[in-house]
Amino acid sequence: MALLYRFSRLNDRSNTGVFTFIVTRSVTRDVHRDATTKDFVFGYHRWAVSFTRTEKSLGVYLILRNPSEDTKCYVDYTFTILNREHFSKNEVYLQKNACFTVDEPLHGNNKWLPMIDLKARKFTDENWEFLMELSISNAMTVFEGLVKIPHVPHSSSGHKNRVKLETSYFTFGNFEWNVSVLPHGDEGESTSTRPRVLLNRLTGFDHQCRVMYRIVLGEGERKIDSGLLDQISDMSGRIRGFSLRCQVPDIVRRTVLRVYTEMMCANTISEAKVPTTRDPNSTANCYDRDKQGWCVEADMECEFLRLKLFYSDMHNVPRNHLRSVSWNAYVIRDHPSTGTKESVIVLNAPHNSYYVQDGVDMGVIMETNIPVRQVGIQTISSSFC
Repeated sequence: MALLYRFSRLNDRSNTGVFTFIVTRSVTRDVHRDATTKDFVFGYHRWAVSFTRTEKSLGVYLILRNPSEDTKCYVDYTFTILNREHFSKNEVYLQKNACFTVDEPLHGNNKWLPMIDLKARKFTDENWEFLMELSISNAMTVFEGLVKIPHVPHSSSGHKNRVKLETSYFTFGNFEWNVSVLPHGDEGESTSTRPRVLLNRLTGFDHQCRVMYRIVLGEGERKIDSGLLDQISDMSGRIRGFSLRCQVPDIVRRTVLRVYTEMMCANTISEAKVPTTRDPNSTANCYDRDKQGWCVEADMECEFLRLKLFYSDMHNVPRNHLRSVSWNAYVIRDHPSTGTKESVIVLNAPHNSYYVQDGVDMGVIMETNIPVRQVGIQTISSSFC
């Protein structure tokens, strides 16, 4: 079997994640035993690594565990077997812009390395175990759907009926989504009849969700591009969406509207009201999407506000496992000049930490550029996503 030993995020432009596996002798010596890792999460999808073995060669595959119809997941990935003598002797297999779909959920090489080379080239130790790294970068998820546009008659009052046209659903970030087109506007906005486009979250209503996405409607010269949108999906799954400056028939081709959607991120939001005075009877608690509890404290002893995050339910981490958590934190405050609400991200975000069941959590300190003298209220609001 192959055990996930370490995860590192490089925080580069490609958002590269590096997974290090300890590959045991059962992979190299027992050709009849299943050699697939446990699922792990990256790029808002679940993945696994699988090895294929024959008497002569070793193969390796990256598997997308949660593909959905009409969806493509593109990634760059690299498998690296680490040489025990020198990194220049590592064996590397890479693929750029690999496309994972329902019909093709795995990519790799079934004849990556001759089995005899594992020992001869100093990859394995005396127990036939070796280290392998998987790096994944430039992850992008694309959903392409078609919406059939029917003829919409006028109602008896002279106004067009408010219809809602929807794509099929797709999976991203452990949520289900679809795109809806409202040719005559949203029923909730009686003053506007401009066509509106919404990205709908269909599952997971325990939290709000911050989502970054892009939608392109139509094709050719008549297409409409929303550009990159960064919006909040509320606890009912509704989102602000965007309005069209044209009518839907203007971008329809043969009664069919093509919908192209790029999904960049979908992070749940947990909020906590943090006391600015020390009070043992008043704690700021919040919960993540796995219903795990967290506690936030404010540190007012320095020139600038600092926050400290504790994992209250660390004892729920399964024994003999580590939990890796990454998050962004924002302080919601009134702007000192305008008085309007603003979200100030903490410095050096995103933060991440490992947790173990019987470990000691000293808290993760998050610094801000907010002077303590500007924090004059009894509580501050913080959100984590």
